[in-house]
Amino acid sequence: MFLLNHILNKEKISLLLIAFLMVSFNLKAQEAADTAEHKFNIGGQFRPRVEFRYGTFRPMNKGEKPAAFISDRLRLSFEYSYKNLLTLKVAPQVVSIWGQANMVQGAENSGNKFSVFEAWAILNATPNWSFKIGRQVISLDDERFFGELDWAQGARAHDAISVQFSKKKYELKGFFAYNQNYKALYANNMNNPSGNLYSTSDAFPHKWMQTIWASFPIKDKSKVTLLVNNLGFQQANSAKSDTLDHTTRYTQTFGANFFHNAKGLSANLAAYYQRGQNLTSKNIQAYMFAAYIGYDIKKQWHIGVGSDFVSGNKIGIPIAVNNSFTPYFHTGHKFYGNMDYFYAGNGHKNAGLSDTYLKLNFKSEKGYSFLMVFHQFVAPYKVMSGAKKYAKNLGQEMDLSFNYKINKFVAITGGYSFYLANSTIKYLKDTPTAGIYQQWAWMALNINPTFYKTKNKH
Repeated sequence: MFLLNHILNKEKISLLLIAFLMVSFNLKAQEAADTAEHKFNIGGQFRPRVEFRYGTFRPMNKGEKPAAFISDRLRLSFEYSYKNLLTLKVAPQVVSIWGQANMVQGAENSGNKFSVFEAWAILNATPNWSFKIGRQVISLDDERFFGELDWAQGARAHDAISVQFSKKKYELKGFFAYNQNYKALYANNMNNPSGNLYSTSDAFPHKWMQTIWASFPIKDKSKVTLLVNNLGFQQANSAKSDTLDHTTRYTQTFGANFFHNAKGLSANLAAYYQRGQNLTSKNIQAYMFAAYIGYDIKKQWHIGVGSDFVSGNKIGIPIAVNNSFTPYFHTGHKFYGNMDYFYAGNGHKNAGLSDTYLKLNFKSEKGYSFLMVFHQFVAPYKVMSGAKKYAKNLGQEMDLSFNYKINKFVAITGGYSFYLANSTIKYLKDTPTAGIYQQWAWMALNINPTFYKTKNKH
């Protein structure tokens, strides 16, 4: 009841959620008669997480104090479907830091506002074709380019239209988005009579997005996927006149993946190429390669080794072409170390990255698991500062994590990571007085209850 009362007090979404609840109660009364036609599910998630940061995102300079805080995600999920024709989902959430919202909250509820993580409808045109419209998660392949970013308490969703086809093991998906930001340039007036300029201020990083993704099976244990993505970027600082900052520049990314998952053996190969222009009109020629192979030992142990190569620029040397690859919507926390030194948090001067890692995972039948990953990071190209040449070694990171499933709805997770910094990474991160040993520890409680689910009767 606390959760429901907390939700229903929010002006922007209360009417919609009340409508969902009314449908739920109505379905409960009619369940025996028409369950086959109408289905309704209500679920939730509460995920508090405590963190101690002494060098997360970048090395800590001498004299800086570590960060320690507790954050949480509260999310509800309402999903309704009618036959095989329509599915509608709304998932509001609030992300907060303990103590940030006043103990006695005012009318604006400052610091503790609900937002909508997902709000979409799926229309099934045929058994093979469907259309999805609204705020939705786009997660493709292993999330090297499109990912949900679930580690972040707010996660990631797109405002988009998607077209999807599936038949047997063949899949085809198309995603299309056109974004506007009226609050930045047009005084948040939705009735503004003219103007389509875009500002990224507190909004999406792109104005246009078109993506086509396809998956093709190779026998029973393997598949190949292909990706074509086009992004249009615009950063208008004013709506008054046409200037250079009103120009839209486009970047294209082409990708291919190979996945193999046989008994005891898994492998992945990935290659991406990026071209076009960035916001400064500089031409882009960039690429990324990745490879991984893993083997299961006695069902409980998994050992694997992998390597990623992400192109970048020579640092300290003038460039005519931007060779820095940008994995725009990836889940970097999954690949380039849990401390997020690369392609998350703050940048590393577009130096590119070579990451070779060793993974060891243990899963028990009793509901707990442990994961250890060791990373060796290297800069692929020269790193210069005037006449000074830095070593290419960017340091090492060790990530340790665990997961324990307490019951059907509750799990506890946690981890500890340390990074061995050196002069090169400290230069790229602008932290010259930082020490060698950087560390991070965290622990979270993940509660995922199902409040209500339509029962199927046969």
